[in-house]
Amino acid sequence: MRVTATQRAEEAVRLVRASGRRDLVMVLGTGCCDSTAPFLYDRNYYPGPGAVEVGRVAGAPVFVQGWLAKLYGEDGSLVVDVDEDVVADSFSLETEHGRRFTLRLPTRERPGPLPG
Repeated sequence: MRVTATQRAEEAVRLVRASGRRDLVMVLGTGCCDSTAPFLYDRNYYPGPGAVEVGRVAGAPVFVQGWLAKLYGEDGSLVVDVDEDVVADSFSLETEHGRRFTLRLPTRERPGPLPG
């Protein structure tokens, strides 16, 4: 499994860092309310013994539980994006700035017409 990020998501992490938060870590959760939504935490957050790093967003490591990474396999990928002007109803740090991380499937280029 591999996780990348949009430019807007990278900017949101940099904004959180510029507000004084340090040692940022992103976790793709397995909670009851937000399912696999990305959560951004700071300082000493421990993602758990079975967590594996699957990418970085603006330098912040992204962790997911190993069993979830295996479900996606080596070729599976997700993109962290951000929604703006959302209700701040999460413990994730970007909500302090009116943003909320979300996961998207990567866009794939559609093949053009065949020559001829």
